[in-house]
Amino acid sequence: MNPLTTNPTRELSILLSGVALLAAAVYADHRDDTPVYTPYAGNYTGEEINSFDRLGYTVRNQRAGNLADAGLYGGPTLPLLLSLHPRTRPHYPMVLLLWLETMLLTFAASSLLKNTVSRPRPYVYHEDWQFDRPLTRRDRAAFLSGHAANATAGAVLFAELLRTYDGRRGAWLGRLLAMGVALGTGFLRVKAGKHWPTDAAAGMLLGGGVAGAVLMVHRRA
Repeated sequence: MNPLTTNPTRELSILLSGVALLAAAVYADHRDDTPVYTPYAGNYTGEEINSFDRLGYTVRNQRAGNLADAGLYGGPTLPLLLSLHPRTRPHYPMVLLLWLETMLLTFAASSLLKNTVSRPRPYVYHEDWQFDRPLTRRDRAAFLSGHAANATAGAVLFAELLRTYDGRRGAWLGRLLAMGVALGTGFLRVKAGKHWPTDAAAGMLLGGGVAGAVLMVHRRA
């Protein structure tokens, strides 16, 4: 018996909620057209940032950024690999539905937060940054880490589906992999100078929370 259930009305509501969040994110992006410049231009001492975030980096690291992309694409891909196993293959339509709902909600929520919070990325605080240069939308998308959110959402969904269909045998392996993908992606985004530590932590919480919530509402009572 499949331990997960679907309901057409519920599924439509979840998908429409994701679309609505995405529309709100696009609206917030287009509405925010006022030029913004680097805070504390030319006089950044680090004291303006909380003590935890000061553990991060303000230097761009392209190699770390490229490695973080592996988590961005690899984490969400993990649940799709369940089609390769004969035990989960019969339930693959359900897996695809949960994957779509999880990734849509995660992407939409993270995009909305980025476009409303507009937190400057760490690299704009570096001494080599041109302080009279207006910040683009990309420069003001630090909170929260979309890479960490999407990587964590996919990895957590994979781990929990593995536990659902494979029991304890696959649970520890899936959770270990999910933890590695989430923490690794979050750390690399911080190392790349693209996010503060709190951005990465918030992204992991969002992605894991969305995946957990989607699974929870689909489990049989």
